[in-house]
Amino acid sequence: MSQPWYLLLPLVAAIGYAISSLLLKKALNEGAHPMACFHINNWTSSLMFLPLALFETQNVAWQLSLIPVGLGVLFFTGGWFTFVAMQRGDVSLVTPVLGSKVVFVALSASLLIAGSMKPLMWVAAIITTAGIFLMSATDFKTPKGARLAGPVVMALISAAFFALADVLLQRWAPAFGAKTFLAIMSATTGALSLFAMTLLPKRPPMPWNRATQWSLGGSALIAAQSMLMGISLAFFNDAIGVNVIYATRGMWSLAVVALLGPLLGNRERHESGRAYGIRIVAAMLLMAGVVCAVISRMQE
Repeated sequence: MSQPWYLLLPLVAAIGYAISSLLLKKALNEGAHPMACFHINNWTSSLMFLPLALFETQNVAWQLSLIPVGLGVLFFTGGWFTFVAMQRGDVSLVTPVLGSKVVFVALSASLLIAGSMKPLMWVAAIITTAGIFLMSATDFKTPKGARLAGPVVMALISAAFFALADVLLQRWAPAFGAKTFLAIMSATTGALSLFAMTLLPKRPPMPWNRATQWSLGGSALIAAQSMLMGISLAFFNDAIGVNVIYATRGMWSLAVVALLGPLLGNRERHESGRAYGIRIVAAMLLMAGVVCAVISRMQE
């Protein structure tokens, strides 16, 4: 029975994501354009991942270079769908839909990786997804007559793209040279953002102001947690377990909003009322999913 200590990496990433989301929300409140935040995220991640190639210790399978490039396109597309969905729909509607990623990962892994899905891990994925949806169930407040189908479909497409990319990363990174694979994949997303900002006619404004500074801070933290997730997926052959643990980011957001929110002018903890109690119940579901995932991996 092995101890899955590597699951501490997605756990730290989940906490980092919760904090970075608070910083990015501050940037948006200060007037940052969502697509500007998207491109800054991609560039920051590229700068952080590129040095990994210098520490590669195995022979790189350069004949497979199109695979990390293709995954970079998948990650870029998934991120684009996320930001467009948030532009067109209520964030409190889109975010829990994105949580369905853990089930898409389970489905993708069961189809693409033989023997990757154990019954208890299915239970973990389903419980975790239920907790994610319950976490924001009380926030589904949209204007009367709002069209929800578009944003919801875009969020589901985004979750599916990210899930497929995670499973393919687990499958191909070790064979290619994991560190170089991550560097090329991230460089691809950064290059696509550079293309979008320099050649496309509609460019989001990106002035140097407080909003952009908050965006840079949040993006740096997002890049750091992305690296932890990339290492977890590329080196430990457990996309499902990693994503179940990572799904606790919704739970950690409760603590982050309560502890750090007041320092950034965020009053969600005090304005949510009974919804906060429901979110605590959802957090307990998330923890139950995590326990199932850890037990499943310890039994192997």
